[in-house]
Amino acid sequence: MSSFLEFDYSIVRACLKNERYSWEDFVDRFMDLTLHVIEHTASRRGKTIDEAEKIELCEAIFRAFRYNNYQLLREFSFKSSVSAYLTVVARRIACALMA
Repeated sequence: MSSFLEFDYSIVRACLKNERYSWEDFVDRFMDLTLHVIEHTASRRGKTIDEAEKIELCEAIFRAFRYNNYQLLREFSFKSSVSAYLTVVARRIACALMA
């Protein structure tokens, strides 16, 4: 298993254990990816979004991951990369919010 994969898994596990600063680590690790997913999703849907809308969508996606005691993270099966899982979930949320 790659060290990056294990590093990402450890961040998810830390969040699920409510370890100190784990949520901040998760956001720091996946913020750029989430913003990229938002930009790509908007582009593919023919939508133009400004910086404020992009940040608002990003915050909504991260709130969704934290909702209900990290329900979305608890549903992660550790059979794929965290990045792949986050991309799929973030795209679905972004699509729903852009509708």
